[in-house]
Amino acid sequence: MLQAPRKKKDPKYHDKLYAWRLMNEKFRYYEPSGVGEDFINAFSSNDYFILFLSAANGVGKTALASNIIANLCWQGNNKWFRGGLFKDWEYLKRGRIITESDLVEKNVVNELKQWLPRTRYITKKAGKHFESRWFTDTGWDWDIMTYDQDPMQFEGVTLGWAWFDEPPPDVLLKATISRMRKGGIIIITATPISGSAHLYDLFAKGEVETTVQLREGEEPVKVKRRIFHLTADVESVCKEHGIRGHLEHQHIAQMVAEYPEDERQARVYGKFQHLVGLVYKQWNREVHVIKPFALNPRDYVVYHSLDPHPRNPDAGVWIAVDKNGTKFVVDEYYENADTVADMTYKLNQIDSNYRMHDVQWIDPSAKIEDQHQERSLSDLLADNGRHYIEGSKNRQASNARIGEALNYVEINGNMQKPPELYVFETCKRTIYEIEHWRWQEWKGRTGMERDRKEQPVDKDDHIIECMGRILWQEPQFIPYQPKKYSSSTQTLSTDDPYS
Repeated sequence: MLQAPRKKKDPKYHDKLYAWRLMNEKFRYYEPSGVGEDFINAFSSNDYFILFLSAANGVGKTALASNIIANLCWQGNNKWFRGGLFKDWEYLKRGRIITESDLVEKNVVNELKQWLPRTRYITKKAGKHFESRWFTDTGWDWDIMTYDQDPMQFEGVTLGWAWFDEPPPDVLLKATISRMRKGGIIIITATPISGSAHLYDLFAKGEVETTVQLREGEEPVKVKRRIFHLTADVESVCKEHGIRGHLEHQHIAQMVAEYPEDERQARVYGKFQHLVGLVYKQWNREVHVIKPFALNPRDYVVYHSLDPHPRNPDAGVWIAVDKNGTKFVVDEYYENADTVADMTYKLNQIDSNYRMHDVQWIDPSAKIEDQHQERSLSDLLADNGRHYIEGSKNRQASNARIGEALNYVEINGNMQKPPELYVFETCKRTIYEIEHWRWQEWKGRTGMERDRKEQPVDKDDHIIECMGRILWQEPQFIPYQPKKYSSSTQTLSTDDPYS
C-alpha cells in the first residue's frame, strides 16, 4: 500500500507531503475554470434537483464531475469545494454513474482514478469488463452502468446522487429520477451532439412552476422545478479569454477548424446540436414566448385554422392580431375527439374567449367526401355550426411566411426590430413543434456527406400547418363594431358591452 511520508524530524517533510499528495491525492489541488466554479456553486447550494452542464469538447466536464465526487467523499480542504453540500451532505451516500459503453473506461474510470485518493477506495468488476463497483473508506459507494444496459437494471435501488456523463437516453434519465425517492441530486455533463432533444425539452422550460396530482381526487400540488442549466463554450477554458483556462487559444482554433460544420454547435459552443437542423433557426424562447394576457375585444381580432387527421390528433390554432399588425398565438387544440360533436363543442369553447374573425380555414383534405358517408368532415362540422373555407395548399409559401414573422433583429442586447409573431407560453404544442420541426436529411451513401433535402420532415408540423395557413392570408386587424340588437317592439340599440 502507498504510504504518505512521515513527519518525525524530516526537514523536507512538507515538500515530500506535497509531492506525495500531488501524485496520490490530486483532487486537493484541482482548480476549476470560471464556468466550472459556477457549476460547483450551483451544486453546493442544494437549490437544484437536476444540474446540466452543456459543454463544448475540451471544457473538462468529466474532470469537473470527478472532482465533485472526490470532494464529497473526502473533503480535502480544496478551497473551491467548501461549505454547502460538501460540508453537510443531506442524502444517501449511495450513488451511480452512467455513461456510454465505449467511454466507460477511457473517460470515466480513468478520470476518477486520476483524481481520487489512490489509497482510500477499492473497486470490483462485478462481472463487467470494467471496474463497476466502487467503495470508499468514508462510507460512500457507487456503481457504474452504461447506456446499453437493459432499463430494468436501473430500477430498484434507492440513490442519493447520480452522474450522467454524455446525454442519457430519456428512459434511463426517468428511471434514475425515480431512484431519488428519499431526496438526492443528479448532474449531467454532456456535449449535446445527438440524442439530446429530450434534454432540451426538459431544460428549456427553466424553473417554471408546474402542477402535479399526487392522489386521485385530491387538489393538485404546485411544484417549482428545481433545475439548473449551464452552457460552456470552448473559449470559456481558453488561457487568454477564459477564467482560469487551460487551453491555448491557437490550439483551440486548430481544433475547431477540423470539426465538421454541422457539429460545431455542440462541439464548439456547447449548444444543442439538434437545433441546427431546425426549420426555424430564428426561434428564441426568450424572445418569442410570452406570458398570456387578457385580449380586450376592442384591441384584438382572432383568426382560427383547423387541421383534422384520421389517425393523429386533430390540430387547431388561434392567432390574435392587434392594431399594429403584431400576431400572437393565443390558443391551440391538439387532441383526438370521439365525435364531430365533441370536437365542435371544444372548439366553440375556445372561440367564446375571443372576438373571432368570421372566416376560418381548414385543411383541404377535410373537404373530400368520405366514400362511405358521401359527406366530408367539413360538411359534418357545418352541421354542428362550424363553417370553414378551404385553406391554402401552398405549404412552401406558408412555411416561409412563418419564418418571416419570427424574424427579429437584436444588437448588443437591444431589440432593433421585434418579431411580428409571439406565442403564449400556454401553447405548449405550438412551442414543441417549432422547436422540433426539422429539414429532411439524405439517406444512404449521400447521408455520409450530411447533405440536406430542401423540404422539412412530414412530422410534428400540424399546428405549424395551421399557423402558416393563417399567416399566408395576411390577417389584418379589424376595428371593433358593437353588436346591434332589434325587435318588433324596440328600436335599434348600439349598446357596447365593452364600453
